[in-house]
Amino acid sequence: MMNLAKLLLIAVTTPATAKWIWSKSPADVSDMMRQAYPLGNGRLGFMPAGDPGSELITVNLDSLWTGGPFENESYSGGNPPNDRSHFLPGIREQIFRDGEGNVDDLLSPISSYGSYTPLANLTISIAGMNSYSSYFRGLDLETGIYSVNFTAGDQDYKETILCSHPDNVCAYAICSNMPLPEISVGLHNEFLDKTLFNTTCNNDQLEISGHLAQPGMQFIGVVQQAMNSGSLICRENQLVLPSNANTTGFTILFGAGSNYDPNHGNKAAGFSFRGDDPIATVRKTVSKAASQSYQQILERLSRDYKSLFDTFELSLPDSANSSSIETAKLISDYGTDDGNPYLESLLVDYGRYLLISSSREGSLPANLQGRWADLQNPAWSADYHANINLQMNYWAAPQVGLGALQQPLWDFIEQTWVPYGQKTARLIYGAPNGSWAIHDEINTFGYTGMKNEATWANYPLAGTWMALHIPNWLEYSGNLEWYRQQGYPVLKGAVLFWISQLQEDRFFNDSTLVVNPCNSPEHGPTTFGCSHHQQVIFELFDRVLATWGASGDEDHDFYKTVKETLGRLDRGIHVGSWGQLQEWKRDIDTKNDTHRHLSGLTGWYPGYSVSANANNEVIKAVETMLWSRGTGKNSDDNPGWAKVWRSACWAHLNNTAQANFELRFSISENLAGNGLSQYSGKDAPFQIDANFGFVAAVTAILIRDLPQFHGDDAIHTVLLGPAIPPTWDSGSVRGLRLRGGGSVDFSWDERGVVQEAVVNERMEPLRIFNMEGREIQT
Repeated sequence: MMNLAKLLLIAVTTPATAKWIWSKSPADVSDMMRQAYPLGNGRLGFMPAGDPGSELITVNLDSLWTGGPFENESYSGGNPPNDRSHFLPGIREQIFRDGEGNVDDLLSPISSYGSYTPLANLTISIAGMNSYSSYFRGLDLETGIYSVNFTAGDQDYKETILCSHPDNVCAYAICSNMPLPEISVGLHNEFLDKTLFNTTCNNDQLEISGHLAQPGMQFIGVVQQAMNSGSLICRENQLVLPSNANTTGFTILFGAGSNYDPNHGNKAAGFSFRGDDPIATVRKTVSKAASQSYQQILERLSRDYKSLFDTFELSLPDSANSSSIETAKLISDYGTDDGNPYLESLLVDYGRYLLISSSREGSLPANLQGRWADLQNPAWSADYHANINLQMNYWAAPQVGLGALQQPLWDFIEQTWVPYGQKTARLIYGAPNGSWAIHDEINTFGYTGMKNEATWANYPLAGTWMALHIPNWLEYSGNLEWYRQQGYPVLKGAVLFWISQLQEDRFFNDSTLVVNPCNSPEHGPTTFGCSHHQQVIFELFDRVLATWGASGDEDHDFYKTVKETLGRLDRGIHVGSWGQLQEWKRDIDTKNDTHRHLSGLTGWYPGYSVSANANNEVIKAVETMLWSRGTGKNSDDNPGWAKVWRSACWAHLNNTAQANFELRFSISENLAGNGLSQYSGKDAPFQIDANFGFVAAVTAILIRDLPQFHGDDAIHTVLLGPAIPPTWDSGSVRGLRLRGGGSVDFSWDERGVVQEAVVNERMEPLRIFNMEGREIQT
């Protein structure tokens, strides 16, 4: 085996020749979420910060949540104790009579919802480290590896951190060109009462273990040195590397677990979500990884990571040599007029990296902060907001070769949403067996009931909108076995729910079917026929019909009912008195209302119920609404996700200037120095949806590839380069996935017009056009 110090001190690829997020200054521990660079393997998240010699790594575990059945035996997923569906007829009658009403009788107080919470802080202390120079830290997006270099006196140091999905551990390694001084490794949790956990050190393992409350979820984190990486000893509940003339490097590994089990979130398991004691499993996992050399762990990580990251590439020019400038400065100097193509392409890679790091098979899906939180109660509990945020996390995944990373999403919906969601459907809505519904904010314990404020809580469409990701992935993957076994049953349950809930419109008396009651997400009154609901339900029914042959379902009465219901459904496409695409069926939109959500345009993007085959009047109405809605920034709200959503909508209008302005605006307004998007401008809290949505906005700028309506047998057609800006001159893209299978590679000229393309591994017929209307032969 190569000496560890030699292995780690091999010349590192410099930021000027690779895709790095980097800095010449350490991340401040007190401002970690805006300065530190995140690492993860899906289940585990690391955020390293602090000066050399006194570094701190905040450790997150995907399943670690307070509240729920672990702390409350009467936890019910937010569902009421008794049937409340008998209130619905009166609610609906009032709304149809007056145009508006309330759902007060359906609301419930929030109970034992809990929060995502950090597991521990891992500390690295180097004796005698009083000063340092030549500091560099960087995250190599092409390898997923984080590095720190610095000099103290005459001694050079290099630290490396990686999080491996194959080995289910994160690794920290340090080496030097001279013998290392004494180094201490500690584990602690500053949030929990000291009676709830213990830190122990035995033989070569340092552990933190305990419960989040009494009673509460059990957890454990284990540190162990890797094979042939120095001789650490236990001292005062720390692992210590004594100063030794023969030791120039060592590696420690970290693994963690809890007794949360999503497979036990159902009636058969008493909705306990309680699994086995995690201690033995975690110790075994870490010990197994520690039986390998650092090089073996690195090689396994490299194969795994590159199999995902290398499948897609966006190449944009770097005429200003921006790769040689610190990332924080690139962001602080960024302007919206011309932008910076290098930084824009870097952020696409960063978004892909973040998804690889926070959503892997066997983990939970990426939450509001991906996998990274440094507070005991992060903003909005770092939960699963499913009225835009969770959806946006996964918009781009299929197009950029990361569609397989949606598996945690499918498992999460099936295991934690559907079981309690069936109770929600029955107790609140009187829906039939087999149907399910959830509401906007979801924890890891299937909190599917309606919370206590209608504006955002009256949203049983949440699961339906997420379920549309299922047929979307089928179109890209062609995975019939998965669709029949897992995807379609989830989809069918959502359809059964809405078939039972749609009402004939008795306000306009036009015989159409509408949702009553509804609230457009976080905006406006409780009313009926919210455009967002109608557009999403249209797509739900249309996708079931379009994928019927792939479903294996032989329930032809169901098929007939879906088709008949779709034929009567109000599609949520109404042009209002000032030319806008209405957010509600009633013409009540206010001009220049700059609310952050674009709910009435869901069928324009990310959906297709409005955008596919839209006529000129509807296209103009979309444009009118977008102008009225503003830039995504107002006096109360300044989130990045609102801007990238607008960018994608403008791209679908072929408006290059506005699509790219909004993309750039999200950078200039919302990105902290570490590239993570903040909700309140550049101020906390961190919210990861915009980092993922940025990737989706760029794919919308590169391609328009819409689903075809059920019954449309025309050859599938895509448009390349709907909004590519001149600043991306001489750029190219490789591996952009296509509906119906395969991928496309193409470049563009100085005007952003695609002249030629190469289609790979596609069996189905395809027609490709550029922005000038010319068909491109492949």
